[in-house]
Amino acid sequence: MRGLGARAVPVLCLALNVMLGAMPVSAQAKASADAPRSAEADSLFFAMRPLSALRLLEAQLEANPDDYQACWRAARAALTLGVITDARALKESWFRLSEAYAGQSLALRPGDVDAIALLAAGKGRLAIDIAGARGQVRLGLEVWELTHQILAIDPSHALANDVLGKLHQEVRSLTLVERLLARAFLGGGDPMKRATWRGSETHLRRAISADPTFVLFYLDPGDTYRLRGKRGQAMSTYEAGLAVPDLYPPDPMYKRQMWRRLDELRR
Repeated sequence: MRGLGARAVPVLCLALNVMLGAMPVSAQAKASADAPRSAEADSLFFAMRPLSALRLLEAQLEANPDDYQACWRAARAALTLGVITDARALKESWFRLSEAYAGQSLALRPGDVDAIALLAAGKGRLAIDIAGARGQVRLGLEVWELTHQILAIDPSHALANDVLGKLHQEVRSLTLVERLLARAFLGGGDPMKRATWRGSETHLRRAISADPTFVLFYLDPGDTYRLRGKRGQAMSTYEAGLAVPDLYPPDPMYKRQMWRRLDELRR
């Protein structure tokens, strides 16, 4: 399996006033004190400085390990650093750090769909860049289960739909023999049995509908159309993604990939 998608998290800023309304007074005071750090980290992250954002968030978590806002932002920043880093060893370190912070976020808020999505994204990126065949199958199973857990709660969740659509794409890109071997000897399970091209297109279109501001959400469906020989749809999807303003640190990288694919399709 070549990859499972996901690369960054489409969550921007949670509604702080709503969150505060559900907290006791003492917790409200602490959250109010922590809010400037989270806002500063967001400013750094969206200024394309994810490492600076992560360092600030790590300092915040050292002082307050139960700060959910800092925790999921740290997972997002580490995931982003892994995506944009070339060195394989560094990628693995960033992805595993992201996975750890996502797990900590989920421990702080059990059942939180955004925390689960971060965990799925981290596992997906480990499968793309790091794991061997057995690890890819294991991680694919975990991603399948996590994304279906999210979509049972929130069917329109943007990141979950993108990750699941990419997983469908990667499984269907395998040869029949590869899929059968994964099922027989590596415990491939539901992804190997149930992944379809139609499922890939459906979930990836839902990701765009849920969050049309994320460049990655155009790259992934464009790839599915391209792999299926749907040249016109692939080109129009890539072109739509190129028209989206850069927001996340990996966006310029995703756009370079779309330009290369468009150039190949035009030739």
